[in-house]
Amino acid sequence: MIVLVITACTNGTNLTDGLDGLAAGSSLIVGVVIGILAWLSGNLVNSNYLNIMYIPGTGEIAIFMAAFVGALIGFLWWNSYPAQVFMGDTGSLTIGCIIGVSAVLIRKELLIPLLCGIFLVESLSVLMQRSYFKLTKRRFGEGRRIFRMTPLHHHYQKTGIPAAIESPSHPIPESKITARFWIVGIMLAVATLALLKIR
Repeated sequence: MIVLVITACTNGTNLTDGLDGLAAGSSLIVGVVIGILAWLSGNLVNSNYLNIMYIPGTGEIAIFMAAFVGALIGFLWWNSYPAQVFMGDTGSLTIGCIIGVSAVLIRKELLIPLLCGIFLVESLSVLMQRSYFKLTKRRFGEGRRIFRMTPLHHHYQKTGIPAAIESPSHPIPESKITARFWIVGIMLAVATLALLKIR
């Protein structure tokens, strides 16, 4: 389970790093929530009130996540559209690994599919596209597409490529795609925190 969570987070973050500020902003949102969860898990009163596992020492993870979020804010200043600095694979793989390891350490790895929903959908879009392309190539002699291009954020930038999903009919600007993904990430983060009391 631990290997699966860390590998999925790492790969998902790497696939998301395709537009200016998308991976950094999405990871920033996830980092804030993991920091909050770490602080709550390390506090005896709050963990009892929320009926979550008390894990001594996770306050240090909350401090680390605060530093992580601060570093991402500083990076995002220069990585937002139009980007002047790029993180590359080394940065995106490291960010994903930090998210995965932190979630495992605070025993909240089952919340990762919801909290990291952006990374999950980006990864699933690539898996679906590759599988469908190979299947249709074997069956019809020519590969067909579900999306115009994957990972999913590139689908919204392209036009004129035949695919099963044709909407939107016109390309969306990069900054608008990034902002909308951030909004979805914030909604997923709020839903993740709401699960603490809904259970």
